[in-house]
Formats: sequence, structure tokens, C-alpha cells
Amino acid sequence: ASEDFLDFVGRTGSPAHTVAEAKKRLLAAGFVELSDVWDMKPGGTYFITKEGTSICAFGVGGAFDASKGGVVIAAAHTDSPCLKLRPCSKMPSSAGMLQIGVDTYGGGLWHTWFDRPLGMAGKVICATKEGMEEVLVRVEEPICLIPNLAIHLKNEKERQAFSPNKENELQPVLCPPCGSSLSSANAAKDDKEDESQRRHHEELLEVVAESAQVDAADILDVDLCLMDSTPPCRIGAFVSTPRIDNVLSTWAAFDGLIMAVEEEAFQKSTDLMVAASFDHEEVGSVSAAGADSAVLERWLNEALQALVSRRFSDVVARSFLLSCDCAHGLHPNYMSKHQAQHQPILGKGIVIKSNSNQRYATTPILAQMLRKVGEVSKVPLQEFVVRNDCPCGSTIGPLLSAQLGIRTVDVGAPQWAMHSCRESAHQDDVQALRDLCKGFFQSFRSVDSSTKTL
Repeated sequence: ASEDFLDFVGRTGSPAHTVAEAKKRLLAAGFVELSDVWDMKPGGTYFITKEGTSICAFGVGGAFDASKGGVVIAAAHTDSPCLKLRPCSKMPSSAGMLQIGVDTYGGGLWHTWFDRPLGMAGKVICATKEGMEEVLVRVEEPICLIPNLAIHLKNEKERQAFSPNKENELQPVLCPPCGSSLSSANAAKDDKEDESQRRHHEELLEVVAESAQVDAADILDVDLCLMDSTPPCRIGAFVSTPRIDNVLSTWAAFDGLIMAVEEEAFQKSTDLMVAASFDHEEVGSVSAAGADSAVLERWLNEALQALVSRRFSDVVARSFLLSCDCAHGLHPNYMSKHQAQHQPILGKGIVIKSNSNQRYATTPILAQMLRKVGEVSKVPLQEFVVRNDCPCGSTIGPLLSAQLGIRTVDVGAPQWAMHSCRESAHQDDVQALRDLCKGFFQSFRSVDSSTKTL
């Protein structure tokens, strides 16, 4: 499973690429893409995307029954903290170097981006005869570098705590390929650059155009994320790669769904199984493609209307959401950062995340229901709460739980270096998360049917 995940994450680099890889796998598994007309039936598998950066897939149980079953959802997010090109990325030459202007996206560990070979991934907007279109682009070869300042040039205070100014000291140096030159056609237009050339270095547009297999002159604008260009790898039993948070959860949710619908039991299921992953979680989820929008509820209503002329509110009492987002694994050098009785260890199973202040949506009864799912699925589970003297992050779990009124548990694979340019996890937890998602789709209904609540 870990090799499959490394192959998946190694083809990403932006939310659009994460969605593209998930879409490719869904199509290969026979899922049908939905558009304006939702034609769905029991036993069918479908998916839909939003703005190319959010995606939702459906597996309609062969015995789907809105009066007996419900909607079981595994949800994640497609974005990760990164450096994004600004609308006007062209910066004046400094120290004889070309530089590009970037925004910090999300809460990254920005010092980890220094001295790394950086590529780019995202979308370019290109002119066509009919108007314009978006094209995926992934520049795998290193094209940028953010060099550190030598220790000899730092004062004592700067040596003690490396805290770069995000506006002045985090702007990458553009490193176009050796021997590259501007085409004669573009050189002739130096005195009358088009708008995109005024806003972005021509050297950058040339490299992007070559990777996207388009003409640089047709590029109207870009939507690009910088990424670590060093390929994902294994280090013993560990995986080392960018974007574990939260491409790992997206991969697990969608692969878990694909595996669940391929088994015989799917034809006897009374549930609507759903895997979804949304953009913009790292910046609050408030967007048209984010989880804090009307999009998931609309998709669920469309699906139920197409199947049985019902709405999600009719089945919410029998529905459940598994909010999948990575968890903080116990760090051997910083063990005191974890609460003493809640120390999830890498390689020892998936983490149930709880927070009394509702930064996570988990409650005791819901956590116990998930433990039963884990038991049936043979997936070990661990517990995490943040220390009282530490801030607690959050996920899409609480906001979707509040929006939809759906029972929700927050879970995740334990990892190290969350929000670093490159993160680490254990191969056993990679497989365990996929197994948990698959087992959740398959066994939740029996667990729910045997549970009585107040």
C-alpha cells in the first residue's frame, strides 16, 4: 500500500493534481462522471468535481434503501501549505538574479523550504480560438531555489532563532535551464510585451509552457504552487514525501471506496457510500470549493433526489462522517509536547482525535462506534488530545458536522513534521488508514444498527 501511495502523491503538487489523480483512478475503476444530469441507480458508482480542486465519489449500494440505510462519508482535503505564485510574480532583478514573488499559503513551516530544489504544479490559463481554457501543468525538474544566508553573515540573535521575514526573505530565485534563450519571436516583442509577460518573467513562462505543452505566447495567466521536486521515497519502514497532510487521507478515502465497491458485499449494502476531498482547508475552507460551503450538501441532495426523490435531511439520522486528516505522531526528541496519556506512535495505528472544545468533532459514543469498526476491520486505533497548554488545530470535521447535522469522528494517520516542505509517516499506518476507510464503508451499518443512544 505504501508504494501505491508514494506513486499517487508523487504525481501531485497542487490540489488540481490531487483531484486529477483521484479522477484517473475512479475512471479506471468504472466510476461514471456526473455533470448536469444526475442519472444514478443502485449498484452504480459515480463522481463529480468542483473547480478542478475538489472531488466527490459515490458508491450506491446494490440494495440501497433510504428507509434503512444512510450516507457514510469519508472526507479529506486536497490542499497543503505551500508557496504560491502571486498574480504579478515578476520581481526586479536583485544581485543579478531573477526572482519570483510568492504568497505563503496556509501555516507552513517556512524554514523547511530553504535550500531545497523546487518545482511547480498547478494550472495555466491559455488562450484558444474559442476563448480560453485551463491546462494542468507540472514542472518536475527544479526551477527555483530559496538559498539560506551563510552562518558567518548572521548575528548572534539570528543564529539562535531562524525566523525569516516572509515578505523579504522567502522569495525564490528563478533558475531557468542552462542554455535556455528567448525565442526570436518573443525577443522581437520586447518593446510591447503582452500582459502575462509584464506580470511574470518570460523565462518562467517558457519553462511552464514546455511542461504544459502549450505555446508560451498563449499563456494568459498561471495558478501555480511551488513544490519540493525531490521524489517521494522510503526510509526503512517510513515514507518521506511532501504533502502527506493531506494527500494521504485523500488517497485512503478514495482507494478505500474503490476497494469497497469491488467486493460482493457492496451489492447487498443499503448505504450510499461517499468519498470527498475539498480545497482550501489549510486557509479556513471558506470558498466555493471548500468544505465550508454548500457544495457537499448540494451533492448529497442531488444524489438522493436522483435515487429515491429524497433529501439528505431524510437520512441524516442514519448517516456518519469520517473526517480524515493527519495526526501528530509522538516525536522522540520532543516527547513532552504530547499529553502523557495520549501519545500516538508511528506504525501503531490510526489516531482518533478528540478535543473538549470541539476543535475536533469526536464524542465518546462516536469514538466507541469507530473502535468497533476498527475491530471488525482489524485496524489498530490510538488516541490523541492536545495538552491544555498548547493550541489545537482543527479539521473539516466540526464544520461539516455543524453544517449537515451529521455524526462525525475525526481520525488520521500519525505523522512527523506536519506542514513541513517534506513530511514523514510509517508504511503500516498508510495501509491502516486505507483499510479503515474501506472497513468503515463496509461495516458501519451493522455497528450503527447495534448501537442505542439517548
